Amino acid sequence: MRPCAWFLLVLMAVAPLTWQAHASEADRLLAEQEKKRGPLFPGKDPAFLVTPRPSERTETARELLTEDAAKIKQRAMSYLLSNQAADGSWSDKAYTRSTGVTALGALALMAAGNMPRVGPQGKALDRAIEFMLKNAQENGIVASEGVSTYGPMYEHLYATMALIYAYGNTPWQPSLQNVISRSLQATLACQRLDGGWRYQFTKEGQGDVSLTANVLWILRAAKKSGFSVPSNSVMKAQEFVRREAMPDGNFKYRFFGREASPSLGGTCIEALTAGGHMSDPLIGPARDRIAYDYQRYPVADLAARRYFMYGAFYASLAMYTCGDQYWVPWYGKTLEVLKTTQKRDGEFADENGNTVYPTAMALIILQAPQGWLPLYER
Repeated sequence: MRPCAWFLLVLMAVAPLTWQAHASEADRLLAEQEKKRGPLFPGKDPAFLVTPRPSERTETARELLTEDAAKIKQRAMSYLLSNQAADGSWSDKAYTRSTGVTALGALALMAAGNMPRVGPQGKALDRAIEFMLKNAQENGIVASEGVSTYGPMYEHLYATMALIYAYGNTPWQPSLQNVISRSLQATLACQRLDGGWRYQFTKEGQGDVSLTANVLWILRAAKKSGFSVPSNSVMKAQEFVRREAMPDGNFKYRFFGREASPSLGGTCIEALTAGGHMSDPLIGPARDRIAYDYQRYPVADLAARRYFMYGAFYASLAMYTCGDQYWVPWYGKTLEVLKTTQKRDGEFADENGNTVYPTAMALIILQAPQGWLPLYER
């Protein structure tokens, strides 16, 4: 072989490596620039805060997505998919063909990186969206025959959230925008006089912190997606949540409650950040209380806690919002709990024997480091 030919072969072999090195260096420099720039505000409203995602987040994801996490996720996903009905719905022990359980299943599939008709579970996600749309009523309520005995508000809110995140990715569903608009109108129309919401679609009576926080969560997502949300409704709801705060960082479920619930801390942090900022003085104590609980209590005690999966689901969102210094250790401890509580077929269960919605929530938590689901934002 001629010397010049040999040189060309070596150059061709080295060139890709050189290019990759330059690309990696370029990514690192861009990440540093984004970090220095900090948060971006495309508009005057802080609810539209956009935080750049530097490439260094990928390293954190690699650290958190351990082999154990992958195994737990795979088994849970298999269980979830095997329990989806032909019409796209999911049911649970206490909920038959529920839009709420179906919505949580859809969010779990979105957290895996799927979009309707796109991705390994894209068809399953599309069927779930179709089911929720078919159960959207003319009065704006998105709930089916599977509502709980308490009332349809939870089903309605979870379904609205899933539809908001599907909005823009389903051009073959021209009715989606109107369904979301009617859903938001129905939600806003039943805000209680105290500023909160409750299980039923009525303005009478007092609200509770859990549902009120969920409404604020949905309203922020709707506003970021271009839907009209009255600021006075948000302010009244946030004031309602503030009134239920306890000095130790916990929150009461209702205004006349004497005991605070550890499962509500993450929910209320999400409610207090609905305006797009972290300046509320109640956020710090609530965040520190969650961090303290997960540091202090052993895995067995956390697993035995009432409403553990519900609390962990919202704590995951809240601790992520508060930054890696809080979320990373929280995720590690929660992974230990999920590892010990996963059942034989890959499912998770709550204290009432439900297995589908807890499995969907566990999947959303497990897949959070992948960064696909807009629920997780800073």
